[in-house]
Amino acid sequence: MNNENNESMAGGIDLSILFHDFLAIARRRILVLFVCFIIGAGAIGAWEYLRYKAQYTASATFTVYVANPLQSTVQSYNAATAEQMAKTFPYIMTSGAMSDLISEKLGIETIPSITATVLNNTNIFTIRVTSSDPKLAYDVLNAAIEYYPEVAEFVVGPTIMNLLSESGLPARPNNSISYRRILKRGLLAGAVLWILYCLIMTITRSTVHNEDELTAVINIPVLGVLPQVRVDERPKDGTCPKAPDFSEGYAFSESVRLLRLKVEKQVEEHNAHVIMVSSAIPGEGKTTVSINLAIALAEKGNNVVLVDCDLRNPSVAVNLGKENVNGMTEFLQGGISANSILNKSDYPNLYVVYAGGPAANSAELLSRPVFKKFIENCRKSFDFTILDTPPVSLLVDAADLASCADGAILTIRQNYAAKAQILESAEILAESGVPLLGSVMNHTMGVGRHYGGYYGYGYGYGYGYGYGGYSSYYGEHRSKSGKRSGSRRKSKDSDSV
Repeated sequence: MNNENNESMAGGIDLSILFHDFLAIARRRILVLFVCFIIGAGAIGAWEYLRYKAQYTASATFTVYVANPLQSTVQSYNAATAEQMAKTFPYIMTSGAMSDLISEKLGIETIPSITATVLNNTNIFTIRVTSSDPKLAYDVLNAAIEYYPEVAEFVVGPTIMNLLSESGLPARPNNSISYRRILKRGLLAGAVLWILYCLIMTITRSTVHNEDELTAVINIPVLGVLPQVRVDERPKDGTCPKAPDFSEGYAFSESVRLLRLKVEKQVEEHNAHVIMVSSAIPGEGKTTVSINLAIALAEKGNNVVLVDCDLRNPSVAVNLGKENVNGMTEFLQGGISANSILNKSDYPNLYVVYAGGPAANSAELLSRPVFKKFIENCRKSFDFTILDTPPVSLLVDAADLASCADGAILTIRQNYAAKAQILESAEILAESGVPLLGSVMNHTMGVGRHYGGYYGYGYGYGYGYGYGGYSSYYGEHRSKSGKRSGSRRKSKDSDSV
């Protein structure tokens, strides 16, 4: 991570990472979106149902003439009168005098809503009465028609009303519930609820976003920061990204080489040549870190063996694109020799011990003396032994593996495991007695940042497959020359240790 990123993140969470966190949570909470849709539609529907009150409208359309014997011959008088009546008609229908007459006739205190309209440039009038009681609406309509001439006489003089049409007693409400509207509003409410949920999850989620946060949680060095790899740049065979797959200068490969440099310094300081790589929880990319660290160390001429100790859910073989054969499980169960499970990889100086078939009793198998003897022989025959171990949260007996290792590296995926889980994992490893060499922050946005599709190389748990390649463990791979610290010997020939 460059200085600019460090400075921007020192004062708080990078907004781009926060946005990325929101998108990640949103993708993982798609089912919650549908639940929110159901809740939103149900809530809006219940609200509409509880507040719904049916309204019935009774209406009548009629013409009104002034009672004048000249109306049939004096057109200008008719037009002027019609205009005057058009202005006064709504006022008359809603006046206090009209309300008093209707109240007295029907014996009611509150008059329902009355509206009166006029068709432009005509003497065609319409009156509408709306009430929650259809009979009351109809009765008020008839009373208004009955009393209109009486009230209008004081304003425009005597009038004659000719009824053109009337609705009769309303049979259906005019404001029936719109289920389409409820559905639209419910979906909108559900979407808003889901967004708020994702925002709260993003803001309150207690995970690590950068190196400073990780160091604050566990006070150990950050040995490396591995970036996300774009989908269009991932290995075509579906395996995990490996540094040699990328050109020089690519962020991922450079990050792996920087990780190797820092690990080598820790190795010199702690004399740690058997290194276990684990994570707090599944899915953080510990296998990717194990594979790339082993390849990077082998690139410098070291003889390296990578051992898949995750017997419950092997993943080294599948991430190296190999098929399954007998491995550590079968060796610990008895019946095959150590020589038969040591496989030469596609990378110079790197040998791999696959896990073999999944084992439910992995803790019991790894606690057997034969496993410790196997690791001790690896310690004597190879420059580095990398142990890909189960996540600490799933490691029943951390001491069994930790007692075989000289140091441990904890893989932490950005914005994934909770801080409490990370701290607990570090404490478990520390209590087991193995020195914590440092941590690796994986799947980050801070290095090699792109905003297209990303390929997540935290594989979590799946079943791996080994492949056959036979070599002599104790004879052919023992070094013939060149002493180094302790009982380890370094080979001049990459094919022999």
